[in-house]
Amino acid sequence: MTISCKLRLLLARVNVERAHRGQTILSLRRLSEESGVSLSVLASLNTGKSQRIDYTTIDNLLNYFNGYFQVSTNDLLTWEEPQEMNTAAH
Repeated sequence: MTISCKLRLLLARVNVERAHRGQTILSLRRLSEESGVSLSVLASLNTGKSQRIDYTTIDNLLNYFNGYFQVSTNDLLTWEEPQEMNTAAH
């Protein structure tokens, strides 16, 4: 898969911010409750086992994380060129 979700990194950044504020850590369950994204979707994204993500999920997560720091789609999703194409070009 060449597109991946960086939810785990964003969650870690939020928890660093929450620690600075003296707040408890943000669990996937709490993120689900506060963002409106189902826990099963978040678990799949967090473990890298998700095969798809819909626009509403992206929108909900970006809106949520922007409450802590400025994020964009590039902070949530990343695209990497497949290795075969990478080596064929060189």
